[in-house]
Amino acid sequence: MRRIQQILCYSLVVLGSLLCHVATAQLSDSSARQYPPINEDLLIHTRWKYTYTTHAESNTVIHRADETYDHFIFFRYDYFYLMYLNGRHSTGQWRLNDQQNEIHCPFRRVTWWRLAQFDEQTLILEFTLNRKSSYRYHFVRVTAEEAPFEPNPNDLPDVEVDFNTPPLASNQLAYEDYLKKRGIRYDAGRWERRQQRLARRKARRKERLQKTARGRAILEREAPKEMMQIELMGGGFAGGVDPVYRNMVVIKTDGQVIKEYRSALQGLQVSKHTIDRDILEQLVTFIEERQFFELDQTYGCESPACISRLSDKPRPIAFRIAVTKGVRRHIVTLPIWDGRGKAHSPINYPEALDEIVRAIENVATPPTQ
Repeated sequence: MRRIQQILCYSLVVLGSLLCHVATAQLSDSSARQYPPINEDLLIHTRWKYTYTTHAESNTVIHRADETYDHFIFFRYDYFYLMYLNGRHSTGQWRLNDQQNEIHCPFRRVTWWRLAQFDEQTLILEFTLNRKSSYRYHFVRVTAEEAPFEPNPNDLPDVEVDFNTPPLASNQLAYEDYLKKRGIRYDAGRWERRQQRLARRKARRKERLQKTARGRAILEREAPKEMMQIELMGGGFAGGVDPVYRNMVVIKTDGQVIKEYRSALQGLQVSKHTIDRDILEQLVTFIEERQFFELDQTYGCESPACISRLSDKPRPIAFRIAVTKGVRRHIVTLPIWDGRGKAHSPINYPEALDEIVRAIENVATPPTQ
């Protein structure tokens, strides 16, 4: 107990020195822990809220955020981060190392942070002080509305990817909610027996359908499909006679196509229709053949004229293409996009992007009545 108290006191002193910017902390070199790489595409354009700090070796909580302590980070698609700390805003550039298990994001006098954990909802950044003790900053993911960052004309809206929740987990949550509304206590044993009965019923049905060609065709249609989703976001200019506020195309894994367009004069226009799964798979194959997943994530300005155009009025709205196939997700962003193609663009990007965008727009165009 005394040892734990000593660790806790020492950790509080360390944290206090960090908060006052007294200590200089860096990652240790050969003694650093090795963490697996992360998918950079999933980190881009995410916002995080700090919750607490732990001493890595003892897992002791040494600081918690309360109603008087607000710390947020926004990892933008242009590799700049925005930070908010108790009323103060700051910015800088972020990047991953070659192994994609550490992030360069200078704050608290720490330049490189180890990515101790990263998933859809959790981010843990770790550093080592004086090559001895390690500390972990814990963050949770928040939405644009929950983060204290002012919207920018060049910002793009967030689109959630409908990664399939395992059916068993989904059904269990629905079952628990059903019982809760009726004041009935959830019984894990009863749920397990219910699932076993359903499994036996499905097995008997599958065995029966396997005996005929028609039945096998039914099973083939019911087989789970690989996750696929395609998004086009932004483009155009925030100004002019009819400023555009929203321009989005999303093709979901079930074939549903959603097009949203909103401008000052035309208001919000939404269209929805559904395409066959075969068409979606052909489109994703076409995108793969154009080496989309191997393209750079950002194609920026290389000339003074292009850089100047970013701030001229009407201001350009960044353009983003995102494609998800299975566990692979890749995002390509261009700060200027007028839809006329590479020949008229101030940005040097692969011509394959023009072909990909045209193919997506052709598939997303609603059929004529």
